[in-house]
Amino acid sequence: MAVVITLQGVVPADVAVGLSPMAELMACLHSIAEPEHHLDVRPWLERVSAELSPESKSLLAVYAPLWNRRRCRALLPLALPLGRTLEQELGRLEALPLDEFVTVVAPGVHGGVFDTRDLLTDETVRSAYVLSSERRSFSRGELARRLLQTPEQMRAGLLELLRRCAAEFFDAEWARVQHRLESECTRVRARIQALPLPEALASLSPNAVVGQNPPAVVFDKLQSLRADLRGRRCLLVPSAHARPHLIVKDDPPYPVVVHFPVERTDSTNPVERATLAQVRLRLAILSEPARLELCRHLVNEPITTSDLSVRTGMTLPQVSRHLGRLREAGLLTSRRDGRQIYHRLDTDCLMHLGVDVLTSIIR
Repeated sequence: MAVVITLQGVVPADVAVGLSPMAELMACLHSIAEPEHHLDVRPWLERVSAELSPESKSLLAVYAPLWNRRRCRALLPLALPLGRTLEQELGRLEALPLDEFVTVVAPGVHGGVFDTRDLLTDETVRSAYVLSSERRSFSRGELARRLLQTPEQMRAGLLELLRRCAAEFFDAEWARVQHRLESECTRVRARIQALPLPEALASLSPNAVVGQNPPAVVFDKLQSLRADLRGRRCLLVPSAHARPHLIVKDDPPYPVVVHFPVERTDSTNPVERATLAQVRLRLAILSEPARLELCRHLVNEPITTSDLSVRTGMTLPQVSRHLGRLREAGLLTSRRDGRQIYHRLDTDCLMHLGVDVLTSIIR
C-alpha cells in the first residue's frame, strides 16, 4: 500500500511551503491521544497531560475522533496563504459556511471509508453515516450525531477546545518550535528550486521513492491514495510533533496537503532514523542464531575476529562473513589498534531498533 502523488505537468510554483499552527496543534492533540505512537516526546506529553484542566480533558475525549486516526481536513490549511496565526486560522474555520463545515469535518469524524457526497441532502445516507460511525466507536457515533443535528454547537465546542489548548499549553509550545519549522520551510523551498520536483518531495520522508512515467513521489504508508497534482496546488506543511506520521490529504476542491515531520534538533546526539529497508535488513540479520550468538560477545567489549572465533568455535571466514553482515546493517563499529582490529556492537543503534520498528509500522 502506498500514497502516490503524480507530478506530470506540475511546476515548482504549484507547490507552496509554509506554516500552519492549527495543523501543529492537531499533531499535538494526536500525540496526547495516542502517546504510544510518540515515545520520543513522552516527557512532554506527560507534563502537558498533567497540566491540562479537567474541562479541557473532558472536551478532548469528546472531539478525539477528529485527530485519533484520520486527521480532520478542516484542521489543515484549506487555502493559501500559509503562515497565518492560530487565531486567524480559527477565524477561517469559524467563518466557513455551515454546510461546508459539515462536509469537510464528516470524514474525520467517521475515521474510515464512507462516501459522504450526499450527506447534506439524503436522509438515508445521513442515517447510514451515523450508524457506520457508531460501529467504529461509540464516541464517533455520538460526534456524528452532533455534527448532523447541531453542527453550529459542535463547531463552537471544537473552537472552544482549540482555544483552551492554545492558552493552556500550545501557545508556549508554538513559540518554542516556530523558528525551527520556519528554517525547515526555507530548506524545503531551496530543494524545490534546486532539484527535480519528485526528488524534492521525496526528501520529505526517508521512506519515499521517486516514480517514473508519470513522474511521481511514492510514500510507503498503510493507505492507498493516488493524488494527481495537475492543475492543482500542493501545500507542504512541516511539523515538530507529527513524527513518525507523514499525512497526505487529497480532498477536492481543497489543495493537496502534505503534513510532514521534522527531526528534533534539541538533542546533543540526534539519532538518524532508519528507513523501512534498514529496519527489515537489521531484523533479518539478527534473526540468524549464530549471528545473534556473536552479538552476545560483541556487546560486552571490543573484540577481535580471532578471539570471536576461539570463543564461538566458528572458523575465521565464518566470523568474518557474520561481521560483514552486521556492518552492512549499521550494527557494528570497528577500530584499528596497531595490527589488530577490534569490533563492537553499536548499542545505540540496537537500542533504537525497537523504536524504529514501531515507527515503521505506524508511520
